[in-house]
Amino acid sequence: MNLAKFYTWVVGGLFLVAVGYTLAVELATEGVTLEASHKAIHVALGVWAVFIVVQKRESQYRLFALTNGVLWGAVAIVGWTMPDYLGLAAFNRLDTILHTIVAVTGLLSALLTRGPVRGPLTAS
Repeated sequence: MNLAKFYTWVVGGLFLVAVGYTLAVELATEGVTLEASHKAIHVALGVWAVFIVVQKRESQYRLFALTNGVLWGAVAIVGWTMPDYLGLAAFNRLDTILHTIVAVTGLLSALLTRGPVRGPLTAS
């Protein structure tokens, strides 16, 4: 089973739909904020996941999982070491737990999936 592919489908879909919804609500109620930019990064990664799936870019599933593992792992470390950093929800306890889950599952799915990690400009 290609765990990185499964991860891309699930996490990418959640980023696009669930975080996309909260981003739209936040933009409508509070306007552009630093927290909205954090959510926009999630949505952009969700768009990338859709691109990977629709274009059948098999070689990018691991890259997606690895990118999320590293990026959200760094955010989780900040959240665990400096709770409520800058007053952003991204660093509250619940979001830190979610970032940790996304990071750990991303890293594990990338490590447990065979094949090279290839970037968007590399042939599939």
